[in-house]
Amino acid sequence: MSPRLSRAERRQLRRAERAVDHMTAMQREIFLGIRVDELSYIEIAATHGITVADVEHHFAGALRILDRHMHERHHKWWQFWR
Repeated sequence: MSPRLSRAERRQLRRAERAVDHMTAMQREIFLGIRVDELSYIEIAATHGITVADVEHHFAGALRILDRHMHERHHKWWQFWR
């Protein structure tokens, strides 16, 4: 039996899933290849027929999207009226 996730952990998981959903198909494949499948940049470049520099570019874009979604703040509606 796996332990239950706390509310904060569930929120972080939802944010990460939402970030992956906002990535382009190439960013998603490269991000998951590096982080989940533990493939090297060279292996991913060979698989997709692109250069290692292109892999770096797409991975950096995926990390920017992930960072943006993981650190988003939900403001209360009245905070916009200041």
